[in-house]
Amino acid sequence: MSVSERQKSHLLKTVSIVSLAMIGGSMLVGQAAHAQDQDEEEETRREQTIVVTGSYLGRQSQDQMASPTLTVGEQTLQASGMTNLEEVLNLNTANIGSVGGAQDLAGGGADDRATRSANLRGLGVQSTLVLLNGRRVANTDGYTNLVGLTPTIAVDRVETVLDGASALYGSDAIAGVMNVITKKDFEGIALSGQYTHIADAPGYTVQGMIGGSGEKLDAVLSFSHEYQDKLQGFERDVTNFDNTSGLAQPGNYILSSRPVGPNGGDVIIDNGVNGPINYSQLYDQISAQTGSNVVQFADPHCTVEGTGGIYAGPGEFPNGSCRFSYQQRNPVKPKARITLVHADASYDLTPEHELYFEGRYHQQGTERYGIASFPITTGTLTVPAENPYNPFGVDTQFAGRLLGNQSPDRVERVELDSIHLVGGARGPLFGLDNWNYDVFGAYSREDFVLKTSDTDLIAAQNALNGFGGPDCQISPFGEPAGSEVPGEGNCVFFSPFGADQNQSDPRASYNVLTPYQRGEIGELRYLEGVITGDLFELPGGTAGVAFGAQIREEKQETFVDSGIVNARFGFVGQSSPGQGERQIESLFSEMYLPVLPTLDVQLAVRHEDYGSFTTTDPKIAANWRPVDWLALRGSYSTAFRAPDIEETVSDQVVSGVGQTVDPLDPTDTGTFRTIRTVSNPDLKPEQSENFNLGVTLNPIDDLIFSVDYFNFDFTDRIALEAAQQVINADPNGPRVQRDEFGRLLAVDIGYFNAGSNKTDGFDVRLNYSKDVGANTFTIDNMATFITTYDVQLGPNQPVIDALGGRNATNPGAPAPEFRNNLRLSWERDRHAANVLMRHTSSVDDDIGGGEVDSWTVYDVQYSYTFGEADNYRLAVGAINVLDEEPPAAAFTGYLPSLADALGRQAYVSLSLRM
Repeated sequence: MSVSERQKSHLLKTVSIVSLAMIGGSMLVGQAAHAQDQDEEEETRREQTIVVTGSYLGRQSQDQMASPTLTVGEQTLQASGMTNLEEVLNLNTANIGSVGGAQDLAGGGADDRATRSANLRGLGVQSTLVLLNGRRVANTDGYTNLVGLTPTIAVDRVETVLDGASALYGSDAIAGVMNVITKKDFEGIALSGQYTHIADAPGYTVQGMIGGSGEKLDAVLSFSHEYQDKLQGFERDVTNFDNTSGLAQPGNYILSSRPVGPNGGDVIIDNGVNGPINYSQLYDQISAQTGSNVVQFADPHCTVEGTGGIYAGPGEFPNGSCRFSYQQRNPVKPKARITLVHADASYDLTPEHELYFEGRYHQQGTERYGIASFPITTGTLTVPAENPYNPFGVDTQFAGRLLGNQSPDRVERVELDSIHLVGGARGPLFGLDNWNYDVFGAYSREDFVLKTSDTDLIAAQNALNGFGGPDCQISPFGEPAGSEVPGEGNCVFFSPFGADQNQSDPRASYNVLTPYQRGEIGELRYLEGVITGDLFELPGGTAGVAFGAQIREEKQETFVDSGIVNARFGFVGQSSPGQGERQIESLFSEMYLPVLPTLDVQLAVRHEDYGSFTTTDPKIAANWRPVDWLALRGSYSTAFRAPDIEETVSDQVVSGVGQTVDPLDPTDTGTFRTIRTVSNPDLKPEQSENFNLGVTLNPIDDLIFSVDYFNFDFTDRIALEAAQQVINADPNGPRVQRDEFGRLLAVDIGYFNAGSNKTDGFDVRLNYSKDVGANTFTIDNMATFITTYDVQLGPNQPVIDALGGRNATNPGAPAPEFRNNLRLSWERDRHAANVLMRHTSSVDDDIGGGEVDSWTVYDVQYSYTFGEADNYRLAVGAINVLDEEPPAAAFTGYLPSLADALGRQAYVSLSLRM
């Protein structure tokens, strides 16, 4: 860390310690009403109990909870200018390392659709359980997609429990639970619209909500539609960097025999830049030097301006390779259209018993723009001597891609749909005072289809052989009809040479790209019943208990195009369709013990049976308030994460792509290659032990200060092997695929239980409001200090001190030592304004060496409420108002898991409530 960076970080930490914050504005606090009659007071107390995330039992106030809980309410959501729930992650400093929705060349979630994960404590995106109104939602990303969860206009609050919660919710709640709670008692009509100006990628959002209540029926319906334009690499300096590919267009040619001219003489080519070159003599010279008849030449026109080639090699042209950087054509974010609909309803069967319903629909269509064609990495193409465009006069293997920088973008389109339905009943248990039941069934499904194209190796080879074109008669097995003649009639030749980029018969382009599709379906069905009631009286009040049971069915299915199954494509590796399903049975219980008026204890346990393994996870927590202005809390629990279906029980083989470097090729600075992933039926569940100690002080009115120490010991972590690590460990091993010339084509990786991850640190929060005349000033601050972040790759492996690291070469997430959010707010009558500072400290770059600098951005907003009933609200503001670029990082340009490349996001919004 540089001196200036250390000074900036120290200054920010000092400011934070002085004025630290509970972020997020609206804490839901119930206050007991006073009544003169004791029975009336008890009845009022029961009516005002609330059930918050992290418990099945009601409390008088969230302050009685022993687990640290962060609540972001509607007011804070509005003040942030956010248009979807992805952005709520910016308001929680305990969240680090989220993935999805933006291209990350080092890997990190889908970048072909609008998606984003939570990642509390940096313990992995699958170690944070995200709920909608306390219930799981199906997904196809391996995590719940916050972008498509529910319209923000429908959100009442987002509660995040920041310690382990498997004792209450089961699998995935290792680092905590994020619960999005919608409005269920809204009456009237609400409409809002927001336009956001992002340079080169503007967007807009429109939302609406209608709600009402009758004698027996209450219902709320909300919707939103969001459009976000695409953003490409060349449109931002931080992503407009040189990242050359050794498989380019123009490409490279591998010869196994001496080039021969048309009349049997030498092949001499003058490209107008390098002068005449005798390729026949050069072949003889290189072959004699290397002792091999295999010689590679860069495309003879690689150095000609306008072809899109960059020559690189140890010797003079063409004794090397033709390369090009396509990073500028890579997407930063795809173009997206997102539609969300959400409904809540309840119907009173009797004055005490009600039926309830929740429904959600999410649809999105995205377009990902990129370079015209992929490199050929899974097989080989040969340009025959008979191809009239072949200047070498002998068969030559082509190494590159068939379309390059001179061709229009190739577009990947994704259609995603999801539905979530819940139906249940609740009320008092018959014949039992102060005992209640809640039973429901839920069905949740998400599916997506990706439609794109790649080079079909058989079709492309036919075109190189003179059997190209849509009307050339080819059998379903790729064999030309016996009546067809190469290059005659409806059959044409295709040229991959740089000299002919704009001269090949346009009919041959039919063979260059072949469409394909693949997709995935995730389904979730479950039944749950919970009984709650009073047990006995204690000095502090009435002890409560909850008993529950759940049966859950999970299913995952992947389908792929037949061309992928049959390994016909040049870049997308062979994959097989597959599916997996399982049933989970759960029993759980919770007790609330108000031991003293100032001491509350929570006990919880959950047992889950997955068939192949079982888990039992307990939790004990306490909240003690020795004096009015001081509260102490502590919790201990164990938690677990079950292996995902695709990790352990699915029979599919998945091929993806990733940028890798061949350690045996000194000229290779990175090329996208095929990465094949298979499941591992022997995976064990991940396990963790967690404890939290905290204190909250309220020394004066309107001032709340809290400190929490968190500690997570995460073992048996499930990790996906890093492709580059597998290659580096054994470049010629059985899991590394090379062609006959030694070129790296693909690598096989798998899942494994990968040792441990230990982290601890402090969350420090402060909230202070002060009225000055007609003005109200508020300071909100939340800071997270990570003091330990250790990663162990496997049993008996050394422990890596990953604190303050990027952690691209180990299973950990980026682990900045310090994150801080500081919001200053002002209100006066109908006017309001706020400034939010978001700071993330620097991390060491374990890919390129050096450091990824800290990042500090400022968000601002001014709003004005008007109308006879103050029912209109106009807001103008900007996220990252100073247009701060994300700090540079090796290989990827920046770190999408810690920052974004959008720049200033200026917006104007108007909302109406009637």
